[in-house]
Amino acid sequence: TLQLVRPQFVPERGIAIRGGRHPVVERQVEHYVPNDVTLGAQRRLLVVTGTNMGGKSTYMRQTAVIALLAYAGMFVPAQEARLGPLDAIFTRIGAADDLAGGRSTFMVEMTEAAYILNRATPESLVLIDEIGRGTSTFDGLALAWAIAHRLAERNRCLALFATHYFELTALAAELEGCANVHFDAVEHKDGIVFLHAVADGPANRS
Repeated sequence: TLQLVRPQFVPERGIAIRGGRHPVVERQVEHYVPNDVTLGAQRRLLVVTGTNMGGKSTYMRQTAVIALLAYAGMFVPAQEARLGPLDAIFTRIGAADDLAGGRSTFMVEMTEAAYILNRATPESLVLIDEIGRGTSTFDGLALAWAIAHRLAERNRCLALFATHYFELTALAAELEGCANVHFDAVEHKDGIVFLHAVADGPANRS
């Protein structure tokens, strides 16, 4: 059984998903860990931190997939899904260049980021996964910081912002509508166990 539910649509802006799953990834792994996501007027930008392979990217993608399936009129992979108005889903994910077009990986990333900043509205869902690569560490951090600020203060969209720049977790203390969530991993014997479960607050290690 696919364990799908009928999504609910509400007039208030936001996304509230309980027990959300990625419909493709869960078929490829033995034990899939469902996760919740809450975005709204007072919780617009989530800074997502944690280890590589910890679940950040899957978490972001499953949120977009559930929203897209719901607005396409389909049932969704979750225990419960409640969605407000959405006018678009914007993503800046992955690393790719366009060398034939004269654009490096960094230029592609910045062009896509600029496109989002110029078009996202308060009713848009934005996914940013690791912005600011391809340049020096401090330049990348400054760019990521500025883009997160713009999304929260000017665009005021619903956004998931995954990053390895731990410094960005400080944004929750200075930006209204910003919060931290993280994915933990624990050391066990000679290895690492990825918990794949989202929790409030910043990660304690990258």
